[in-house]
Amino acid sequence: MAESSDQELLQDKSYEPRSLTDEEKLKLNENTRISDFQKENLEKNAKKNWDLFYKRNEDRFFKDRHWITREFSDLKDALSKISSQEGQMKVLEVGCGVGNLIFPLLEEEKGLFVYACDFSPVAIDLVKKHASYDVNRCLAFVADLTQGDLTSHVPPESIDIVTLVFVLSAIHPDKMVAAIRNIKQVTYPKMARSE
Repeated sequence: MAESSDQELLQDKSYEPRSLTDEEKLKLNENTRISDFQKENLEKNAKKNWDLFYKRNEDRFFKDRHWITREFSDLKDALSKISSQEGQMKVLEVGCGVGNLIFPLLEEEKGLFVYACDFSPVAIDLVKKHASYDVNRCLAFVADLTQGDLTSHVPPESIDIVTLVFVLSAIHPDKMVAAIRNIKQVTYPKMARSE
């Protein structure tokens, strides 16, 4: 079957969205928000909750992302291009969890060094215990992107590519600017140097 272009899919009438029923509309309008107390409690205990999650699930919850360079061909192209031009490419994986992205990347790209950080000390301990963890190719550390300073672990202006799989959605909108500024400190001044 031939692949359809995005434009063809948009024009294909078989993809018409369905209308919500009256019952579904009522459910959407119900007050299902959590209280301010619950919001504050979740925010205050985020690190503890992630630690509990990783203590309970260890490395059994998320699957390794061997598909990442296949699905994100731009990432694969940039990895290949920069490493052939510059030698060892440096990637920052923010919210690395137990390493489901970094270990497949390290396996696939031999000229790669990964700085991997996560909010959860338990997750970072699991990364460091992984059979493929090699301090010559990876540095895993605990970091709160919204506070602190990444430059205590990552040299300023040294990162070629940053990955943030499912990370920004977990950061409170009021703290997003601080998180992006923190990342910006460690990124190569001309992030698009592979062009």
